[in-house]
Amino acid sequence: MKNLRLLIFIFIFNLSNTFGNGATLSQSYLSRGWSWEDFRFGGGVGYSIYLTNQMDYQITTNYGEFNELIPSFFGSINKALNSRWEMGLEYRNGHLLTLKSQNTQGSSCDFNDIQFNIDYSFNDNAGLTNGRFTVNGQIGLGAISFRSKYFTVNTKTESIDRIFSSVGYAGEIKTSKDQADKQLAVVGNFGLVLGMRITNNISLYWQNTVNISTSNKMSGNLHKRSWIPPDGYYYTGIGLYINITQRKGRLGCPKF
Repeated sequence: MKNLRLLIFIFIFNLSNTFGNGATLSQSYLSRGWSWEDFRFGGGVGYSIYLTNQMDYQITTNYGEFNELIPSFFGSINKALNSRWEMGLEYRNGHLLTLKSQNTQGSSCDFNDIQFNIDYSFNDNAGLTNGRFTVNGQIGLGAISFRSKYFTVNTKTESIDRIFSSVGYAGEIKTSKDQADKQLAVVGNFGLVLGMRITNNISLYWQNTVNISTSNKMSGNLHKRSWIPPDGYYYTGIGLYINITQRKGRLGCPKF
């Protein structure tokens, strides 16, 4: 754990120098040093939607026990490096479900991922100090751990009929093809993040990102022949964040 914290610190320090130097700073962010007010902490909830060749490109919400819109939760810490750049670390716990072939087959996945993200503010307002809104482009890279399964659906009872293969269920599921251990893979993302300052210390962010893994097992279908493209998911979520001021690390008084 100590080594992990040290690596994160080194990563943040080096990235701050890389993006901070040479940038136009509207309010001299770097001259203030690593003050608490440059950080925002928070989390929120959203939906994760499969991106895999094992889907039918329709979102099913009311078919027996199946609802593809399952809440996924996240928490993150972010730091504005200057008026253009922001970096962050985000953890996400999510769930994926999709049906295909006229709702006769399906896949599900439970995952945890953690990613380092870099945001670029298109309107020169990464820290929400030049105005109330920011529009950010985002890219990120990290790791994802998941378990998944591939099954057929009983169209009469609208429930799972038979599980054909699974990943990460530690032997609980027995079929012709199973992987007992959870799958670990590299994952990256790109997308758009919209931020709005509510008060001096509270802000609201809406993120929309495409997340692509280096694994093709998120669908749980170990019988498929096509190994390309890899599996992934689209995420949309809203988060509430708090900025901590320099005043002895306490929350400042909200001001509009």
